[in-house]
This record gives sequence, C-alpha cells and structure tokens, in this order.
Amino acid sequence: MAAPSFWSAASGAVAVGVSCLLWALVQWLARGNLDGYHDMLENYAWAQAWDWGTHKHPPFFAWVVGVWFAVFPQNDFFYHLLSYVNVAVGLWGVWHLAARLGLRTLAPTAVLLLLWCLPYTTLAAKFNANSQLLSLWPWTAALLLASWQERGGRGLAYSVALGLLAGASMLSKYYSGVFLAGFLLPIFLSTEGRQWLRTPRPYLALAVFSLVLAPHLAWVAGHGWITLGYAMEQGSGATQWGYVLRFALAPWLYWLPGWLACVAVFSYQQAQRQGQRFWPLLGRLAWRSWLPTGSSDTLFWLAWAPWALTLGFGIAGVAELSSPWAIPIGFAFSLLWLRNMQIATPEATPAALHALYRAVGPVLAAVALVALALGIGSARTGQGGYYRPSAEAAQVIAQDWAQRHPALTLGWVGGAWAENALLSFYALPKARTLPGLPDSYPALFNPHPAWQQQAGMLLCPRGTLRPDGSQPLPTVCDQQAQQWLLQRGQNATPRLLTAQRQGWRFPHPQTFVYAVFDVLPQPASAHRLP
Repeated sequence: MAAPSFWSAASGAVAVGVSCLLWALVQWLARGNLDGYHDMLENYAWAQAWDWGTHKHPPFFAWVVGVWFAVFPQNDFFYHLLSYVNVAVGLWGVWHLAARLGLRTLAPTAVLLLLWCLPYTTLAAKFNANSQLLSLWPWTAALLLASWQERGGRGLAYSVALGLLAGASMLSKYYSGVFLAGFLLPIFLSTEGRQWLRTPRPYLALAVFSLVLAPHLAWVAGHGWITLGYAMEQGSGATQWGYVLRFALAPWLYWLPGWLACVAVFSYQQAQRQGQRFWPLLGRLAWRSWLPTGSSDTLFWLAWAPWALTLGFGIAGVAELSSPWAIPIGFAFSLLWLRNMQIATPEATPAALHALYRAVGPVLAAVALVALALGIGSARTGQGGYYRPSAEAAQVIAQDWAQRHPALTLGWVGGAWAENALLSFYALPKARTLPGLPDSYPALFNPHPAWQQQAGMLLCPRGTLRPDGSQPLPTVCDQQAQQWLLQRGQNATPRLLTAQRQGWRFPHPQTFVYAVFDVLPQPASAHRLP
C-alpha cells in the first residue's frame, strides 16, 4: 500500500516539531515551576558531578541534562524543551521501528497518535529516569530489528549501536532490564530472530553492552552497592495488589486518548462504507486492536512484553509496582492498533488515516486552550507549587551572598535536597549542589573534596509566611544545619530571606521564606574535630 499523498517525512517532522514545541510552551505556562518533587533540580545537581553513579539512580539521564545545559540557558522553559526534544527523539525512533516492521505507511499516524497519549504529553514534562526511556526504548527496539535484518558490515554496525543503546537504557533506569528481557520473545518466536542467534551479531551487541555497563558496575561495587540497594528497596517481598491493579490498567489509562481516537475513526469509516452499526463495530475493533496476528508477531511482543513481565514481577512480590514505570512501555502500542485496524478494515484505512491527520490542528488548538485555562486556574487559586519563587529566590540569595561576602566565591550549597539545587540552576552554576551535609550520607557517594577549603551554604526552604505575617517554623533541615554548625564551632544563626513571584502570570503574590546558613572556610587545624 502506497503512502498517503498527504504524508511525507518533512510534513511528519514538522507536525512532531510543532507539537513538541507547543507542549514545552504549555508546560511553562501552566506549571509555573519545574515539578513539585524537585526531580528535575535533582537531575541537574547530579549532572554537576559527572560521576558513574548516584545514591539513587544510574547516571545517564543526568548526563543528558548536563550536556543540554552546557549548550542552552538554564531556565524552566529550556528544561521543558529538553523534555519534549526527548519525546521527539523517541517518536523518530518509533518511525524507524515502523519502517523495520514493514509499516512505513502507518508510521506518521502512529507517531501523532502517541502525541495524544499521556506519557508523551503531560507525563513527559518531568524529565527524569522514567521519561528518559521514551527516547531510548524505541530506538533500541528498532536497532534490534536492524541488527537481525542487515548483513555484513551494516549488520555489525547496527549491532554495536544496539549494544550502546541497550547500555544507555540500563544506565538510565534498571527497570530497562525488563524491556531488554522482553526481546527474548520476538527473538525466539520468529524465524529471523532464531537465525540471528546463529550469527556473531547478537554476541557483538552483548559485548558492547557489557563494556558500556562495566564502569558503572565498578562504581556501584566500590560504593557499597548503593544504587542496587535503592532499586531493591522498591520491593517489599509481598504482593501489593493495589499497585498491581493500577499498573495492569496503565495501557488503557495512559494511552486512552490515542487509542479511542484510533479505534473510533476506523470504526466510523468502516461503518460508513459497509452500512454497519457503529457501536457494535467499535466494540469489536477495540478488542481486536490489541491482539497478535500469531505467536511469532514481533510487533505484538515488543508492545506487550514490558507490561506483561512487569506485571508478573509485581504479582510475584518481587517489586512494588509504580505507575510511572509504565511511562515508556507503550512505544509500539499505536503501531499495533493501526496495523490491526488496517488488517481488519483495509478499505477504510486511507480515509481513517486522513481523518486522523486532519485532527492534528484541532487537537493542538485544544491543548493550547486547556493549558491557558490551567494556567489561569493555578494563578487565581493561589496554588503554592505554581507560586513557589525558585528562580527569584536564587537571585535574592545570590545577591545577598555577594553583598555580605564580596571577596568569597560560593563553592557549594547543601541543605534541603534537592530544592537546594535552585541556587546553582538559576543563579550560580559553578556552585556545587550537595545532598544534606557535605561530610555525611548521601553526599559521600558523590563527594565534593574541596568543600572544606571553599565557602559554602546550607539552604533550608521554610515555606510561606503565615496569614498573620509571622515567620514559618524552622524545619528539620534547620535543626540539622544548626547542630552541624555548632559542632564545627561556626555561627548557627540563620539568615532569613524572602522572595515572591510577580508579573502578569502571578496576580496573587505569596511570600516564601528561605533560611540561609553560611559555612565559611576554616583553617586546616579546625577540620580535625575532637
């Protein structure tokens, strides 16, 4: 079947680019800040270390953040732009996966349907270990097929690339092991996959994969297996049925808008041509959209294996399933729907693809209107997360430091992880962000050896002023900072600074309070505590 006349690689790239740029603008307008849990600031803080591991996650997604901000300005919009560039790269991988599966005609529509699904739109806004996989998994799957389809030097080159991308996936999140284990099904169940195993190519990919992981494993082994320990803590040993149920429903909840659009449009076009009733046809096609064509259906196994294996681990009590783990699993879902719809309704396929294509503009317009409504709603209701003045507070704190210590460069900032990274991200990029206290867990896993010779700061956000205008109470962060400073013979009195967000987007300013503790360099003799 020839590609529809309305599609070209250029028009598809433009549609994806415009969509991703719009979503970056939407998130900047509607959110007011990066994210409520400071995950994105945490990524940036880890990026400063450029190490082979952290006390929580493998390091690849932090490296991506570091490379990005080595080029682009450090502000919220460009961070959101990184999130959606990551989406665009993943969608490009889906396009190539479609071509490798012989579904090039369906690739553009599959890509646009994913841009109607939550993992590629709202959930993608928070760039972290889960969303990083949106770009890595589709390309890794496409390279698996390229490795077993190509021969000679090209096949070897694709095998090296497969090993590199598989390693990058594991270096982003260990959960990628489930995704890679899922490759065994299409490999062993397809003739091409079994033939591939009788060539050097899979073993070259495995060797490259092992080399990529080796430095990280050495780092983890040298640091008490801390990263693996954090991963193992995600399982309690008992089946958590509530989490299992939520993850079981994830394919339908996260991908519901794109799935419904796909099935509804094909059902309508088929009903129009065959004189069938719409609703019964919709029910039959909705069921059929998820089914395999046979036991060796490579597309089906690529689409469903990560979900099924994860669900199995959850039922067995190996892991306590988290709904955000489902964010990267559906990269092949839209291809599966469209392939099955094309088989079930071949005469309706061209019109259905055209209708879905024509919906791109109205959908993007609706997204813009919803974003505007959300931004207005957050501004009018005075949501704390929207009004939190992270960028403004960083400037206030940096200026206050420069006025009080004009001859001292701030070398590091500890305190409340990971919100304390706001100072480095928005104002002082050369100031190293440390988790908590510089000489205690978990700062010791990515140490800053020069902290004792440098001027530093402990930053403890306290929240907003009380309704009567009085100061909020000290936090646990304040108490730990004061105790630590007193033990070192330094001034433990906090300096309280305030900041607000103002302008047309923030009609009801709220005053946030930040406690700052100076940590001044001490003589070498003072470093030796009794």
